[in-house]
Amino acid sequence: MRSFNKVKLYVGLLAALPFALAGSNAGAQSTYPAQPIKMVVGFAPGSATDVLARVVAQGLSERLGQPVVVDNKSGAGGSLAADVVAKSKPDGYTLLFVSSAIAVNPAVYPKLSFDVNTDLTPISLVGRAPVVLLVNQSVRAKSVSELIADAKAKPGALNFGSSGQGGAAHMAAELFGMTAGVKLTHIPYRGNSQAITALLGGDVDLMMDTLINAMPQLNSPKIRPLGITGDARSPLAPDVPTFREMGLPQFDARVFFGVMSPANMPRTVVERINREIAATLKSKDVAKRLSEAGGLTLDGGSPEEFQSTLRKELAMWKKVAADAKVVAE
Repeated sequence: MRSFNKVKLYVGLLAALPFALAGSNAGAQSTYPAQPIKMVVGFAPGSATDVLARVVAQGLSERLGQPVVVDNKSGAGGSLAADVVAKSKPDGYTLLFVSSAIAVNPAVYPKLSFDVNTDLTPISLVGRAPVVLLVNQSVRAKSVSELIADAKAKPGALNFGSSGQGGAAHMAAELFGMTAGVKLTHIPYRGNSQAITALLGGDVDLMMDTLINAMPQLNSPKIRPLGITGDARSPLAPDVPTFREMGLPQFDARVFFGVMSPANMPRTVVERINREIAATLKSKDVAKRLSEAGGLTLDGGSPEEFQSTLRKELAMWKKVAADAKVVAE
């Protein structure tokens, strides 16, 4: 009889265990965050992604009541940082601030150590930055249509610089060439500053760059901006027409930014961070700082909306990389 009672006791304890654990997890999640949060950025301090990440991190710190510390882990176009976060504990204390590179890298790096779709959780889009087409002053074309005409007349004669093989600037130029039906010659450099220097010096004819990066050069007499992506002209560059205005509405290579986490994060934590990001983006001060940083249009939205955007971007860049035969070095 005693044996029977012991069995009943064990069965009862086992049956109650899942509920006890659930209650424990719920309690831990309801107290989130209880310690500082690390936001990993895959690019160097001072880069466009880093600057935006720090604005968002500061806003989150104020709303969550815990420090959100930016941790730069540059390398492999942001893939090193993504790998670190993908392998981190999914408790909400390690986040990843991403750019469009998170969608480009799977298309150009043959063997990534993580899967964007299964190893990371989209939390929220932050915004999109327009991309501007810059040409050296020596280039004859004064408009996008003239540039396309010249490129068609002499396929491959016009060259473009980028921050590196398989990077965002490279892929944007490849997409432009495919959309416009022209052949351009790629000249990669080791970093954005070197590519800009080459453009200013006339070593390359043109370059695609985010408005964030291009702002200091827009008024230089050595270069000429021909077009910008987006539905409307940027208030920071009102004289630069959109590609839509120039008869190329299909070309839209805006760079997106967002926040992700390791896979299998508790939904309650995902929703909490998503809400606080949305509230941060609604702050007039944050919106002003992000806009002034480079004409960033703010997105926000649900994790599902970010997931949908990510899937579309992954598919687009996969096609571009395959058609252009791009493989990162």
